[in-house]
Amino acid sequence: MHNPAESSAERARRWRELVERVRDDADALRAAFLRRVRAVPSYARGLVPDERLEVDADDTFAYLLGRLAGRTVPERLCELGPAIGRDRARRGVPLDDLLTAVRQDFQVLWEALRARAALDEAALLVDRVQTVWAVVEEYSTRIRRGYQEEEAVLARERQGERTALVAALLAVDDPAPEDVARAAIALELDADDDVLVAAAAGGDAVALRRAADRLAADGRPVHVQPAGRHSVLLARWEGPEGAPVRAALEGVRCGVGPTAHGLGEVPRSARLAGELAEVTAGGPVEPRTLASAWLPLAAARLGDVGADLVAAELGGLDGVTPAERERLVATVLRYVATGSVADTAASSFCHRNTVLNRLRRVTALTGRDVTVPADAAVLVLALTCRDRPARGPRECQRWAIADVECP
Repeated sequence: MHNPAESSAERARRWRELVERVRDDADALRAAFLRRVRAVPSYARGLVPDERLEVDADDTFAYLLGRLAGRTVPERLCELGPAIGRDRARRGVPLDDLLTAVRQDFQVLWEALRARAALDEAALLVDRVQTVWAVVEEYSTRIRRGYQEEEAVLARERQGERTALVAALLAVDDPAPEDVARAAIALELDADDDVLVAAAAGGDAVALRRAADRLAADGRPVHVQPAGRHSVLLARWEGPEGAPVRAALEGVRCGVGPTAHGLGEVPRSARLAGELAEVTAGGPVEPRTLASAWLPLAAARLGDVGADLVAAELGGLDGVTPAERERLVATVLRYVATGSVADTAASSFCHRNTVLNRLRRVTALTGRDVTVPADAAVLVLALTCRDRPARGPRECQRWAIADVECP
């Protein structure tokens, strides 16, 4: 305890004198700090050069001792903490290692104060231990804040660089080897890794990003790239395709390109994924592959020729009433989906003979027998092409088949 007869002003004076004695031996403070900090892993590896450490140590103790003595701190030292935090972030020092190093400031200061305190100043030290701790803790907080702010800046810069490099990769179907190599580094992939490629249009990009977060949680490199009307997901893929891919993208309306066997194949896969996203927009909320969406994709790729196909194959249907045309088309689509007259009749709530009569009626009107696979393929493609203008060029879908009751 302090001497009750001693005034607070006298105790403050003695404290300042003790702090000044410590300050006069700045070389010892620096040496003690460097000895301790070089035991911290990232500092031991030399991530921060000795010259930088020495300058920062001198400035740190000048700042801390100035605060402890109640002196006005020079302006150049006021932003020292955040500046050190930013510097260590840029050098790649882990935050835990940085904070471990900063905690050495208290140990070094406290040992120096104890070593230079007279016997009758023990109570003075006890009185001021919280002050020393608070000053160092405030300094540590400023360093941590500077580090975290710089980390956020660096993350944005890395994301921007990654986005630019992936954009260069996607710009051509056959990217140059140097573009592949740079993109591989940015994506933290090997150039020959298998890559899952998916694309979503418009508002579906939100669900795609959620899927990306789930994939990233598994520890795999993942990137979502803005690409015109689409967002493109790239993720390292290991194992089988099919069901595992659908599970990974469950709840996402998107197009899924063929798995890219190496980054050089990503551009073509991404282009196809984007096309699939376009032609399945507005459809079921599920991932669509080439196998499941080839029909609307084929119709879309026909372009203006699709109208010629519609005129040539479906002109005969224009001569019947809308109600009959709807029944005939629904029956055709149900039949080609199953290949079974019985199943078509059951799903249409019709007799089998009614189904057969409708199919024969379609043959009479179009010249195509849907029980013949080649004829069925042409007819369904024409029906899909006819559907595109009504649903919009970006919403070509498998026809929705409403329940049609028998007359």
